Amino acid sequence: MFTMKSVVLFLVVVLSVSFAFGQTCDPPQIVANARTDNIFTPEQEMVLGELTLQRLSTEFRPIRDPQLLAYVESIGAKLLEKFPNTGLKYTFHIIEYPEANAFNIPGGHVFLTRKLIGFVTSEDELASVIAHELGHAAVRHGAQDISSAMKRVLGISTLGDRKDIVDKYNRLIENARTKRAPARRGHENEQQLEADKLGFFAMVAAGYDPNASFTFFDRLTESDGKTGSWFSDLFGNTRPEEKRLREISKATEQLPQTCRAGRRADGNAAFLQWQADVVRFTDAKRTEILPGLMWRKELEPKLRSDVNKLKYSADGKRLLVIDDFAVTVIDRESGRVTNQIQAEEVSEAYFVGDSQLVLLTGNLRFERWDLNSSEALEVRELVLRRNCWEERLSPDGNFLACVDQATNINVIETKSGKRVWEKKEFYPLNVFEYIRWLSRSRSEAENGVNFFRIGFSPDSKHVLFSRSNKFRFRFSLDGVTLDQSENTAIAVDLRALKQIDIGGDLKKIAARSYAFIDENRIIGNTDGKLEAGGIFSFPTGKRLKKLEFSGEHVGSTSDPNYVTIKPLQNGATGIFDISRSEIVAGLMKKDIAVISGEIAFEAANGKVLIRKVTYDSAKKSLEGTDVATIDIPVGAMSDLQTAEVSDDFGWAALSSRSRGGVWNLKTGERVVFTRGFLSGVIDAQGNSVANFPKFQNEKPSLALLNSKSGEAQLLRSLSEHGVRQYGRFLLTRTRSSSKEDKNPANSNAPRSDEEEAEIRLQSDVRFEIRDWMQDTVIWTREFKGTVPRYSFDTYSGRLMLFWRIASDEGKARLKENAELKAKADKLGNKQGDYLIDVIDSFAGKVIGSLLLETGKGSFSVGNGISERDWVVFNDSQGRVLVYSLSDGTLRHRFFGTKVAINPTANQLVVETFPGDVSLYSLDTGDKVIDFLLKGTLAFSRFSLDGKRLFLFSDDQVGYAIDLTKVKPIERPVIF
Repeated sequence: MFTMKSVVLFLVVVLSVSFAFGQTCDPPQIVANARTDNIFTPEQEMVLGELTLQRLSTEFRPIRDPQLLAYVESIGAKLLEKFPNTGLKYTFHIIEYPEANAFNIPGGHVFLTRKLIGFVTSEDELASVIAHELGHAAVRHGAQDISSAMKRVLGISTLGDRKDIVDKYNRLIENARTKRAPARRGHENEQQLEADKLGFFAMVAAGYDPNASFTFFDRLTESDGKTGSWFSDLFGNTRPEEKRLREISKATEQLPQTCRAGRRADGNAAFLQWQADVVRFTDAKRTEILPGLMWRKELEPKLRSDVNKLKYSADGKRLLVIDDFAVTVIDRESGRVTNQIQAEEVSEAYFVGDSQLVLLTGNLRFERWDLNSSEALEVRELVLRRNCWEERLSPDGNFLACVDQATNINVIETKSGKRVWEKKEFYPLNVFEYIRWLSRSRSEAENGVNFFRIGFSPDSKHVLFSRSNKFRFRFSLDGVTLDQSENTAIAVDLRALKQIDIGGDLKKIAARSYAFIDENRIIGNTDGKLEAGGIFSFPTGKRLKKLEFSGEHVGSTSDPNYVTIKPLQNGATGIFDISRSEIVAGLMKKDIAVISGEIAFEAANGKVLIRKVTYDSAKKSLEGTDVATIDIPVGAMSDLQTAEVSDDFGWAALSSRSRGGVWNLKTGERVVFTRGFLSGVIDAQGNSVANFPKFQNEKPSLALLNSKSGEAQLLRSLSEHGVRQYGRFLLTRTRSSSKEDKNPANSNAPRSDEEEAEIRLQSDVRFEIRDWMQDTVIWTREFKGTVPRYSFDTYSGRLMLFWRIASDEGKARLKENAELKAKADKLGNKQGDYLIDVIDSFAGKVIGSLLLETGKGSFSVGNGISERDWVVFNDSQGRVLVYSLSDGTLRHRFFGTKVAINPTANQLVVETFPGDVSLYSLDTGDKVIDFLLKGTLAFSRFSLDGKRLFLFSDDQVGYAIDLTKVKPIERPVIF
C-alpha cells in the first residue's frame, strides 16, 4: 500500500543499492527479511492469504473479467521472472474501490484498484506499482505481521494444518483486544529497503523504464519532482535537492543492457486500450454459474428505485433522469427513451451542447457521452491526494471543483485530471466542526446538508465557493461571544484561473442555499427571513429585485423564470415563479424538472410523467394536463426494504422504501402494485399480508394483497409507533411507565416523531408477541430499566434478546439462571460480552440462552437468525458466526455478509463477495458448492423441506436451485 513512508524508502533504496545492479544479472537475495520470526511456511501463508482475502469481502467488489486480468498477470509474470523463488503462488486482483491505491496481503495476493489503473499513464508506471507490491509480498511482510500478533495475543510459535491455521486466525480476531498492542512501527528500514530493492530490480530487469516510478509517485503525491516534500513529512526540515531525483534515475544505468528484457513496439497502444476497457467495465459482463439451476426468472416490470433528479436540456428537446443506477435520456417530443447510461451513485449530470452529456459519480468517476452514437467519449477516474469531501461538476464538464479533507479548494481539469487552481485552507474548521464534518451521515450528504457550498455559473466561466450556514458554532462565556463561525466566500474566473473580487451581500447569500439563474444573476437570501430574498448581481452582489421566499434548498431549472424550493410545508418540492414572486406549485416529489409551459416528475408508479402547465391567476398556481407517461428501463435495486417468497418459490412479495408489490415467479409478471411496505408474508396462491407504515393521513396497517384481484385490502390498523410485523407475528413494544425520560442527552437536537418514539421505548417497556392470524397473545415480558437490543427472524419466528453481561440489566438477567451465571463467572473480563435469549414465537417461550464472549470487545455482533439448534450472527469483522443453542458453543466461522440457514438440513448459504454465494455444510464446516450471480445477492431462502434454495439478485432476477442435484466441489488441497 502506498504510504508517504513507503514512497520515501522506495526512492532511498534506489540510491543505496543501484551500483550493486552492475555486478550481476541475478536478482537480489532475501537476507534481512529471512532473519525474522515468521512462523508461516509458504504453504501455510497461502492459507493465511485465503483467509485474509475472505475477511476483506465486504471492503470492495472484485472485477473478474479474465481478459482484463490476463493483462495484469502478464506484467506480473514478467516481473516475477526477476524475483528469487519464494515458494508462494502469486495472484493478481482488480477491484472496485474509491481510492487510487495498490496493496498486497499474505499469500502473494496483489490488488490494484480500478481508480489507480485509470490514473497511471503507461504500462511502465503500472509495472512500477506492481513491482513495488511484489517486493513486499516476496519478503512476506504480511505473514511477519500476523506472526508477531499471534505470538503476542495467543502465545503461539508454531502452526499446523489448514484447520489449525483457520482456528488460530479466528482466535486472533476474537482476542485482539485482550493484549495491549505496541505502537505500530512497521518493519525495520533494512527490511523495507530490501523489499523495495527487489521490486525496483525486477522492474528494470524486465525492461521497464525506471523513471516511470518517479513520474508516477510525483503525480500521486503531487510533488512535481520535489522529493524534499516527501522527506519533509518524515524529517521536518530535511529537504534534499531536486537533482537527487535525477541521480536516482541515472543510477539504474549501472544494470547492464544484457540483463534487461526487451519491450514490445506496440506496448503503449495495447496498454491504453486495456486501460480504457478496465475503466469502462460493467458487472453486466459477468458470467452466471449456478449448479442445480431449476429455473431463472427476471421480474417484469422490475421494482424500480426512486428518481433522484430530473432536468430538461436548455433547448427543451431532451429530458435527463437520474436514479441510483443509471442516467436516462428521453426525447421530449416523442416521449421515447433514447439513451441509458449505466452508472451507480451519479451525483450530477448535465446536457452539453446539442448532443453530449457529462456525469460525475460519488467516487469521482467522470464520463462524457455522445448522445447521437450512444458512445463514451471520455471516461476518467479523477484522483486527488486528499480526497474530495464536497464537490461539484461544472455544467460543461470541463472542471471539478472540490473541498478536500484539509479544507483546501481544488479546481481539477477533467480532461487531464490535473489540478489547475488551488486555495489552501479556505476555511479552517475548529476541532468540533471538523469531527462533525467527518462524521456527516450519508443521508445528510444526499440531502445537500453540507459544510460548504459550491456553485457554477451556467456558462461554466465562474465558480463560487462558500462556507454554508449549516453546522455553525458559537463559543460564549458569561453571555459574551468569544468565537463563532463566519461567512466566507470566494469566486474564481475559470478562463483566467484567477480569484475575482465579490461584493455586496454575496458572502451572506452564498452561505445559504442559492442558485445561478444566468451567468450574471443569483437568486438567494441574505438571512432566514422571507423578505431577505431577492435577485442579486454576480459578482458585485447588488440587489436587483426583492423577492419573498425561503427554503433549505434552492435549485435552478432550465427555465430562468423558475427555481425549485425544498421543502415546503405541504410538499417535498415547490416551484417558485420569479416574475410573480410566489410559489406556484408544490408536489410530494423528490425533484421536478421545469421548462417553459411544462414540468416533469416521477409518478407514484415509478414512471416519468410530463405535464403541460399554464398559470391560473384565480388559483395562483400552475394547472395542467398530463401529456405523456414514460417507463424508464430499470437496472439494479439498491434499497430493497423487504423480500418474502412462497415456500414453492412461485410468488414473491418485494418492496423498496417507496413502492412494492407481488410478483408471479413462474411468469415474472407483477400482479399487485402498492406503495412501500415494511415486511410481509406470502402463501402458495400469491396472497400476501404486508405491514404498511404511516403515510400522510393513513395510519400504519396490515393489508391483504390479493393476487387474483390485484388489490390491497385493509385488515387492521396498527399503533403509530412500536409495532412491527414479522411473518405471522406482530411484535408490540409499549412504554410500561408513564413517567417521561428527562435525560438531557435526548433533547439536544430536533427529531422526528418516529425518533422520539424510539427514544421513549428504550427503557421500561413491555414486549408482546401476537399471532395476528389467530389474534392471540403468544408471549409477553416487562423490562425494567434499559431494554435489551433485539432481533427477529421472520422465517423461523424467533426473537433474540441481546444483553450486555457487564450492564446492570445483564447482571440481573444472569441472576435468574444459576447455570448461566456459573458459566458467565468463568469468562473473567466480561466487558463487551453478551447474554442472548432466544424466544420461539410458535412455542411461545424461551427455548434457549447462550453466552457470547468477545475478547474484551474485540468484535461485536449484529442481528441474528436461528433454526433448530443453530443460532447465527454477523459480526463486526465481516464474519458469520454459528453457535449451538443447546450447549452455547461456537461451532463454525465463515467470512461473508448476507446469510440464510436451511430449516431442515445442516446447511447455510453466505454471500462471500458481492455476487459470490457459497453453500456450506454445518456438519463439517466445509464448502459444498459456489454460485456466481451477475448482480449482488439481495435475498436468499431455503424451502421448508430443505431441498431447494431461492436466490434473488439486486438486478431483480430470481433463481431456483435444486440442492439434490448439486454435486459437492472437491476442496483444493494446498498442503
